[in-house]
Amino acid sequence: MRHEWGFWLLLAGSALAGGPLLWPGFPPSHDGVLHVYRVLEMDRMWRAGVLYPRWAPDLVFGLGYPLFHFLGPLFPWLGTIAMQMGLDLETSVKIVLAALIVLGGAGVYRLARRWGIHELGAMVAGLTYVYAPFRIRELYWQGDFPQYLALSLLPWTMEAFHGYLQEGGWVRRWGAGVAYGLLLLSHNITAMLGTAALLGYGVLLGITERPPRQRVMGALWALTLGFGLSAFFVIPALRDRSIVHLDRLLQGHFDFRKHFLGLDRLLSFVPLQDQSLGNPQEVLTLGTHQVLLAAAAFLSWGGWTGRQRALAVGAGLGTLGMIFMMTAPSRFLWEHLPLLSYAEFPWRWLGVAGLPIAAMVGLGLQGFQRPGWRAVGAALASLALTLGTAPLLYPFGKFTMLRQATLADLQAFDRAAGLTGLTSVGELLPRTVTAPSIPGSPLEEAYRQGEEPLRLDLASLPSGSEALPLSRHPLDQRFEVRLPQEAVVRFWVFAFPGWQVQVDGRPVRTWAAGELGLLHAEVPPGTHEVRLCFCGQWDWRLLELFSLGLWLAGGARWLAERARGWRRGMRLPSVPAPVLTWGERVGLGAFWALILGFKFFYMDPHTTWFRPRSDPDSPPGMAVRVDVDFGDRIRLLGYTVSTPNGVVRPGETLTLSLWWRALQAMQVQYSVYVHGLEALPPNRLRFQSDHMHPGEMPTTAPPWREERYIRDVHRLRLPEDLPPGPYQIKVGLYERGKPQAVLLTDRGENGYFLPSILLVNRPMPREARLPQPILFGGSLELVGIELPAVVAPGASWSLWLYWRALSPMPTSYVLFVHCLDAQGQVCGQSDGPPYGGIWGTDRWPVGEIIAVPVTLGGAQEPGRYRLRIGWYTWPSMEHLRLPGGEPSVTLPQEILVR
Repeated sequence: MRHEWGFWLLLAGSALAGGPLLWPGFPPSHDGVLHVYRVLEMDRMWRAGVLYPRWAPDLVFGLGYPLFHFLGPLFPWLGTIAMQMGLDLETSVKIVLAALIVLGGAGVYRLARRWGIHELGAMVAGLTYVYAPFRIRELYWQGDFPQYLALSLLPWTMEAFHGYLQEGGWVRRWGAGVAYGLLLLSHNITAMLGTAALLGYGVLLGITERPPRQRVMGALWALTLGFGLSAFFVIPALRDRSIVHLDRLLQGHFDFRKHFLGLDRLLSFVPLQDQSLGNPQEVLTLGTHQVLLAAAAFLSWGGWTGRQRALAVGAGLGTLGMIFMMTAPSRFLWEHLPLLSYAEFPWRWLGVAGLPIAAMVGLGLQGFQRPGWRAVGAALASLALTLGTAPLLYPFGKFTMLRQATLADLQAFDRAAGLTGLTSVGELLPRTVTAPSIPGSPLEEAYRQGEEPLRLDLASLPSGSEALPLSRHPLDQRFEVRLPQEAVVRFWVFAFPGWQVQVDGRPVRTWAAGELGLLHAEVPPGTHEVRLCFCGQWDWRLLELFSLGLWLAGGARWLAERARGWRRGMRLPSVPAPVLTWGERVGLGAFWALILGFKFFYMDPHTTWFRPRSDPDSPPGMAVRVDVDFGDRIRLLGYTVSTPNGVVRPGETLTLSLWWRALQAMQVQYSVYVHGLEALPPNRLRFQSDHMHPGEMPTTAPPWREERYIRDVHRLRLPEDLPPGPYQIKVGLYERGKPQAVLLTDRGENGYFLPSILLVNRPMPREARLPQPILFGGSLELVGIELPAVVAPGASWSLWLYWRALSPMPTSYVLFVHCLDAQGQVCGQSDGPPYGGIWGTDRWPVGEIIAVPVTLGGAQEPGRYRLRIGWYTWPSMEHLRLPGGEPSVTLPQEILVR
């Protein structure tokens, strides 16, 4: 690729994506800082001589955590390599991220060229992947850097297998295995989804390339090789899932059922991000601009080769399949495919979907044959791609400076962010840890002093004992211990496979005790050398030796093949020669120079095109203002309900948006609840929504301390069997994990009832509709009625009357229903505003059919009865009259009592 101008133009265009990396610190993304601290922990272990630390000893307040035993170590390794070269933590991570921006785009460029797409088409395909909204979101808003790494490796993995199936050869087969092995070491979930995409790509290659059977078997061998190269990590991570709390990733907020997306969101434009919003809107979209470019590419169908048409069809089907996997109809697959539920969020497919979309956009440039028009098309497409994602290239908030971060800073961040071991919900804590939370440990002071903590609990030794530290390694400590009697000794580490206690060089039995599951061992009386070490297990060591042997053997043969004259390197024999004219090279070079200069020297310092800032006390979109304070800590500014008229039906999903603002810095993590309660006695709880944090933003996080508001969206699924009637919505806050620790409002109440009342309406059956509506006062009409045909003497009558408001009503009228016997005498009645006045006629939306229940005391005598219905105001007793002037109507339907 070094001789291709399209590749160098791709690098120039990718520079825009790396712009925020030049700013000091890291933006306040969801996960970015914790991944930087994981690099710090890996560097710490490398300096201690441990290249692959399955146990991270400095996490969870020094009690340790099996972080790298379960999560791919490749990104921390890359960051640590840069740190070992003398760079600080922040610079090291940013260099890796900048390299990954280029790596992902270059991989797609190479894939496009292998399909015969010319240089400019390949350039645009690469830029499509670089500026995929999901990938930019990962860099600066979500901050899942290992996932970004995996998505950057995926196109290279596909290209490696493509190259082998096209051309064969041991070196290419080895390269395919290495690429797949690195993918498996990068990010567990993306590796799983990427494997599915890789198999789909293999089917496409089988159709288009028709490789010989020998190469197909070789590709399967390469997959096996990649698994073997990463077996030291993959096999224990899969096998040992049951010994940690990994099931927490299937519950609560992380239940995949809560995160399916609708097509409206998947196909939306990237929105502008309000800088006053503390929890910016999650951008979970393919990008309308990219989807339109991909769809428009099919206009070039006539200029494609047969292989390229197959690629377009395959990419289109792949994109549709991934869209299906992100929407609710795929729920059955998520519930039954092994391990898929651990992906947590169906929208993770957005990252993989960027590849087929990039291929289709690149193919669209094939339709431009004339050099001048081809360059113009490439420039316009590039401009659309960058502008379409530009709102995400301006992260805001308090950036975190990490150049001189220490282990004490790591622990302070873990505590302040409410994390456990730099993970979401402590899902990697050993099963023997049963405590609801980890309050801390005595080791924290040693970290604050910059010392290596002693993991032997001196307080667990009997009176008269002495202990002298002999060595202080993070995973291997020795003590000279003198005990006057046999004692059970406790160590400040979680019990986990691999930990071993030795007394005078001989292993002794260990076990977990207490709700913290700390490691305990029995030591006999006398003077002994006690050793605590994370010595690992024999099967781990065997897998490590196996994988290392594969790496060394394959690497040695690769060097031997190179020495015998294999020199093809990056050349693509099946790709046409470069096609750019000098005019195109100069013109597109000037185009990118202009764009880069405009962005960095004018747009960034002088404009707010992509950086709007609203009034944090009056958030846009807030419909109802309430200003209710909770404990002088948080203010509920207001809310918006998705149903403007307040009428809903059972089975619908109601969206409630709450707007919060902090009144002071908080040291406590609060959760929020939304309860749907019957507005009439007995006021039972019927539906609810709970969020771990308001707006999914921990209340101890920086956005709660700044001049910002937090938008908190709750989607309330109304049960199918929800009884009709009025409902109130109650909102409250409580300490995370402690529902009983409620934060009181400034009025001393344990929650706040929103002023808006919802009416769960009853749909009118077809048979209830009247032949002709009955009009009352020109404002209301009776359009339907449900009456019992036969009732027993003395039994109450349950009626449903269906009304429609023809115009707004200033007051809540009183509805009367009289029971008339055969002589026309009143033998029972019901008077009162609908739903006790909670949902009176003054609330009725115009045009909506409202179901009103009426209960009458039963008639005691058998016979035929009829109903008289009317409306009046209280206390004036003025009636709403019928068109003929009558104050009421007697229905012709009869009710038989027998």
